[in-house]
Amino acid sequence: MGFGWVWLGGLSARTRAWLDRMVWLTARGAVDAVRYQPRHLDLVVAACGTSQPGMSPSVARWLVETRAQPAVVHVSRLPHAMVRTLARQAARWFGPTASAVVRFFSGALAAAADHAGSLPVERRLVARVHPGLLVPHLHVVAVLAVDMRGFSKLTGALEDTQYLAELIEIYLTELTEVVERDRGVVFQYTGDGLLALFLPELAGVDGAVLLDRLVNHTSPALHGVFDNLYAGWRTEWRQSGRPVVEIGLGAGLSFGRATIGFIGPSGKKQFGALGDPVNLAAFLGSEAGPGTSLVDCGSFRRAGAPPPPGKVVRLRSRKRRQRVETVRLYHGGAGIRGA
Repeated sequence: MGFGWVWLGGLSARTRAWLDRMVWLTARGAVDAVRYQPRHLDLVVAACGTSQPGMSPSVARWLVETRAQPAVVHVSRLPHAMVRTLARQAARWFGPTASAVVRFFSGALAAAADHAGSLPVERRLVARVHPGLLVPHLHVVAVLAVDMRGFSKLTGALEDTQYLAELIEIYLTELTEVVERDRGVVFQYTGDGLLALFLPELAGVDGAVLLDRLVNHTSPALHGVFDNLYAGWRTEWRQSGRPVVEIGLGAGLSFGRATIGFIGPSGKKQFGALGDPVNLAAFLGSEAGPGTSLVDCGSFRRAGAPPPPGKVVRLRSRKRRQRVETVRLYHGGAGIRGA
């Protein structure tokens, strides 16, 4: 009989229940510390541009353009690179648990640094704007859904879930950098994919230009990043004797009016979006083949933009109980090979 068991056994049921509750709250707090949230300053900028009538849009544009400067982008990537290096060294010296601990605490520190870095901006705008003002409201947005094709097959073939988790971390980090570089906000990760939101105010352009930018720049950039990663993985798999699995990237894009803001249960609300563009983008992302992007034709009408040259396909949507006319665009190498 261990000392700890005797000690706990001597406590009253109420005390043991209280200790269990404290352990649970501590564990939940640790998870909340590293749970993904969109960058704090991005939400401040979004509040400047969307929640406050009369707010000069130049403030939002200045903040966004400053963060988009190459020097600022380069500096912002350094902490992530340092964490990856430290995690690899920790795994080599002390094993996988040490690597996980390094990544865990780095997430908590990054969240704290992001919040602290936004405080000067909030102080300047405190009388007029705060992320808490982003109550759910209708707004014109573009929603981009990205999903990996062949992920289930990859999971079964590799059989090394720790290695797979590292691949997914690198993959989602690279895709997120593309989204944020093009002034988008990732509001949800979906395991092997993500959902991102683009607002005309944050991009500093109207809806037509924003949709054109997403179709002709952001989507090809995402596919290009994935193709580079995949090429490196294939080489690594061959050298290590792992099976080479055919995977690809599919993307769906839709433009329209959606409800955005802090959504969820009391005390646990997160920035998100609800509405037809979100559902359509997710559906198109799930239907897009490797190396392709699908955009519903209605998005171009709603944005007032001419549709790009591409094959128009009609997809059957069971939930919508109708066929959706979409433009299929080929962006990635895997999609060209599979066309």
